[in-house]
Amino acid sequence: MSIQEENASGRLPNLDSALWIRESVIASGAAEGTRAIDVRPWGGIGCRVYPDRGLDIGQAWFGDTPLAWTSQVGESGPLQNLEGMSWGEAFGGGLLVTCGMRNVGMPSEGHGLHGTYSHLPASDVRTGAVVGDQDAAVVITGVVHDEEPPAPLQLQRTIRIAAGRGRIDVEDLITNTGDEPAEAPLLYHCNFGYPLWSPPAHLRIPAVAATHARDTESEVALDTWHIPPSLEVAPERVLEHVISAGTTQGQAMITNSELGIAVEVGWDRAELPRLNQWLDPNPGMAVLGIEPANCSTRGRSFDRASGALPWLQPGEARITHLWIEARGV
Repeated sequence: MSIQEENASGRLPNLDSALWIRESVIASGAAEGTRAIDVRPWGGIGCRVYPDRGLDIGQAWFGDTPLAWTSQVGESGPLQNLEGMSWGEAFGGGLLVTCGMRNVGMPSEGHGLHGTYSHLPASDVRTGAVVGDQDAAVVITGVVHDEEPPAPLQLQRTIRIAAGRGRIDVEDLITNTGDEPAEAPLLYHCNFGYPLWSPPAHLRIPAVAATHARDTESEVALDTWHIPPSLEVAPERVLEHVISAGTTQGQAMITNSELGIAVEVGWDRAELPRLNQWLDPNPGMAVLGIEPANCSTRGRSFDRASGALPWLQPGEARITHLWIEARGV
């Protein structure tokens, strides 16, 4: 496979009709001055990627159907102060928001809600059109550095956005580049909203052995987590699904027969063994979060006490894969 293979004349062909890529700087609003990469692949998922937010993915469309939920905050630049619950002040939603790499979930041990990853800039960002004999895709790569003690962590991200099919693959290589062991929790916050997550939508998660509510307010969703809740002023609901032992590939599938579309979130369970689901029924929210992770959402002190806090030793690297695929039904 090659980047924009040369034709017989020796010139690079213009692939804009099938693999449209544009890099820009946002000119106004809360995200003014931050970088954006817009991708429109023929027959694929069009999306907006934010290099200054760790190469996370914002709005996304398959055909003319929007896939991602966006919050009332909307498009926003990174924050400098991420103490306590401040993270939520710049949570615009989007197809993929990465949480970590020092803390996931509730503020803990001096680290704020969901850590700092999605507020760190990516360096060495590169985009290209990759064309092979059987497929074609847009590929975006970059490196995110987290310099917090006790040891620096580096994440190398590769995003592959296919043409001819509605699929996005995300591969992250996380390395402890320091001399001390470091905590390294990670969660992928995949957010879906209207019109995809609205009646008659249905969520299917194969091989669920048990489901646990985070708190008493979340217990109301234990029997109804697979369908969009009725809009009401009520607390958010967070569940953890325990997948049957021996299941190697995680999968969560949203199907909306009225729209004629299905969207799958998939991941490798050896890399991301835990799965949380976030539901918020409040008017203006109506969101479904699918959240594969290597940790809980209760913060690093909780995971430390339970012996479930992920670590990386000096020089150790860990790779994670996540994919989102949309298709007609």
